[in-house]
Amino acid sequence: MHPRPLCIDNPEHDRYVRLVPDGDIEEIFSNQRTKTNALLSSVSEESARKAYAPGKWTLKEVIGHMTDSERVMSYRMLAIARNESEPLPSMEQDQYVSMANFNKLSWEQLLAGLEAVRSNTLSLISTIDDAAWVRSGTVMDSPVSVGIIAYGIAGHELHHLKVISDKYL
Repeated sequence: MHPRPLCIDNPEHDRYVRLVPDGDIEEIFSNQRTKTNALLSSVSEESARKAYAPGKWTLKEVIGHMTDSERVMSYRMLAIARNESEPLPSMEQDQYVSMANFNKLSWEQLLAGLEAVRSNTLSLISTIDDAAWVRSGTVMDSPVSVGIIAYGIAGHELHHLKVISDKYL
């Protein structure tokens, strides 16, 4: 069990980390997977293609964004856990979404991708020991620890699930 990070060392992650309840991060990720699957499994293909307002992402794009974000943040965890000394780049979310063509994929493909990424994140976390959990690296010119990134992944999903529940469903 990895301890909850005691301080937020990157304001970019702060708003997401604060959303995550106390507890074992692997259990939190597993519970999220179950809740997310339950929430999204009944969404129709037609509903998934809709945005809640002009200029907003479709639900497909939101799920694609969540998947890409977890991929990027998991890579950051891997790099920092393995003691990468080079700064890691930012991720321009709107560029990623616009270049991904998520709306051309089926809803089932997008949900399978989200599931696969979460499985990979859980697998990665199982390889991280306590020393690596608190190790910091540089992301977007700021220090950030492996633990903060992990809790940031969980909080990012919580943030988007609230938006999905409130505005899409």
